[in-house]
Amino acid sequence: MADSIAPHPVGPHPGFLLAEDAALKRRLSNITVTDNRNSERLAKVFFGYPTEESEKFYPFITIDMIDINFASERQHSEVEYYYSADPITKERMKGRPDYIDYFPSELDEAGMDSTAASSAYVRMDQVVPVDILYQVTTYCRVPRHDIEMQAKMLRRVFPLRRGFIEIPEDGTIRRCDLVDWRASNLLDQEAGYKKRTFRKVYTVRINAEIPQSDLRRAEQVTDVNVGLEEK
Repeated sequence: MADSIAPHPVGPHPGFLLAEDAALKRRLSNITVTDNRNSERLAKVFFGYPTEESEKFYPFITIDMIDINFASERQHSEVEYYYSADPITKERMKGRPDYIDYFPSELDEAGMDSTAASSAYVRMDQVVPVDILYQVTTYCRVPRHDIEMQAKMLRRVFPLRRGFIEIPEDGTIRRCDLVDWRASNLLDQEAGYKKRTFRKVYTVRINAEIPQSDLRRAEQVTDVNVGLEEK
């Protein structure tokens, strides 16, 4: 029976959900707005609503993962995937339906090479395609900042067409779709309901895959012995 192999991750945040969370935060981390006092103000990004008062410098952005759905329309027929670090074998395998050169959310091709270096092949079971739903919320005190932020979100961060996001942990480029957005302004309870917070809520869907198995060694067959038996 083939042995499981502990992967050697090469990305900064390897692992299902960790890699996707990090990619989304990276996408949101360079959004700025302008006003009369500061030529440029960077919006901080948090997972969940910041609890410390010192952290809440407006504008800011929050990320919340709200659901994971099985993407049955992307599920392929059951197949076992193979990979080889040998350049000649790898070139011969490319294009085959059972070839894969990444381990979802953990290893890119270089990481697969490192993991598979001691084996003729490595193999893994079929992956499960899923959609991760995130809620991204922007918070602003100034109407102009709110408008600037919305314009950048819809034009550059989550465009209505051709949305994508890079996952460096496995070297893939995934779909990143804006599902919905809405205005949700509120009066700030912490300010005694005397200040308004301009808030926009975006629902975002990112494609992902969950491995059903670890990588396992698969040795190459070198000899075939055929015996004939008289009856």
